[in-house]
Amino acid sequence: MPRLLLDPRNGPAWDLPPPAHPPQTYVVASLPRSGSTLLCNLLWDCGAAGAPKEYLNPMQLRDWELRLGTPAARLRNALLVGPAVGALAGRWGWSPARIQAHLARVRARRSQGGWFGLKLHLHHLRRWAGEAPLEALLGPVRVLRIQRGDRLGQALSWARALQTNQWAAWQQPLLPPVYRRAQIDALLRRIDEDEAEWDRRLVGRPVHLLRYEALTADPAAALRGCLAALDHPDPGAVPLPAPAHPRQADATSAAWRARYLAGR
Repeated sequence: MPRLLLDPRNGPAWDLPPPAHPPQTYVVASLPRSGSTLLCNLLWDCGAAGAPKEYLNPMQLRDWELRLGTPAARLRNALLVGPAVGALAGRWGWSPARIQAHLARVRARRSQGGWFGLKLHLHHLRRWAGEAPLEALLGPVRVLRIQRGDRLGQALSWARALQTNQWAAWQQPLLPPVYRRAQIDALLRRIDEDEAEWDRRLVGRPVHLLRYEALTADPAAALRGCLAALDHPDPGAVPLPAPAHPRQADATSAAWRARYLAGR
């Protein structure tokens, strides 16, 4: 079965010991291409803050149903590959109770250090909670928020991932990327709008804010700041994991940036 999973880290080999007590929950509030995967990998690999991932995105729902769903659910989800995952996974029968059951089974296998972490892009929050607050979906939560100061770089990376369906370096692209200025403009507008919505949704609550640029410049300081926000008693004593998330930016990204800034 592990060989059928789209994300290897959804397999049983990555499960953590069951928590002795109900863990607290934190959310990594993010938009795509903001550095959230790098941050979550550091939090997971440090061994002190659970195993945060996008457990509410279609690929995750598909893999966990394939692992732990009913026989009928396992059969249905085994057939979902490529673009069909985003189009069909989690589209029917996912009542609030079923979502809570899904989160419970993940929480039982992916909690550590007293914490369960969940990376939550805004569009996933909208899908599963509508306009309701985070607590309606997850109960009491802490919030770690990551933003990217270079929004053009974020839009370029997002456009490329949408075209190729390559969201991580270990995935294979389905199609070659093509420069499309209109798409980049649309994604820049969406980033502005979605960050403003996160601002609105998080107003009045404690939020630990981290910039992508600070994360990549000093991962150790970024990780320890997050652990301090999660009440770790001695963040400086937590060893920094070796980086395992190669950057996807390359000569194509640089060429697209130059072309966009030239107005073409």
